[in-house]
Amino acid sequence: MKALNERIELLHTTDTITDRAKIVCEKIIEQFVNEDNQEKYVMLITHLAMAVTRIDRNEELTSPPEMIMDEIRRSTCFPQAQFNIAWVESILNGSLPKEEQDFLLMHFVNVLN
Repeated sequence: MKALNERIELLHTTDTITDRAKIVCEKIIEQFVNEDNQEKYVMLITHLAMAVTRIDRNEELTSPPEMIMDEIRRSTCFPQAQFNIAWVESILNGSLPKEEQDFLLMHFVNVLN
C-alpha cells in the first residue's frame, strides 16, 4: 500500500491530480487495498485519480468501447463492482459521469477477478 500512496502523493505534488482526487484515492486504498492485492489496484487507482481530476477540471470524458462494456456486464464480479462504484460516489458526494463509471467498472471487475 505504501507504493500506491507514494504514487498518489507524487501525482499530487506535481499538480497532475487535484486535492479531491488525492483524498478520494487515499480512501479507496484504505477501503479496498491490502498487501496481497495492491499490484492489481495500480491501474484502478491511477485511473480514478485522473478521472476525478478530469471532472474537477471540466475536461473531456470518453467511454470504453461498448463491446468491452458488454463483456464487463457479463462478469460475475459486475454486481460487486457496481457496489464499489456506489461507495466511491458516496465519498464524492455525487454521481460520477457515465463515462467514468464505465471505466471504473472495468477496472473493479479486473481487480475482483
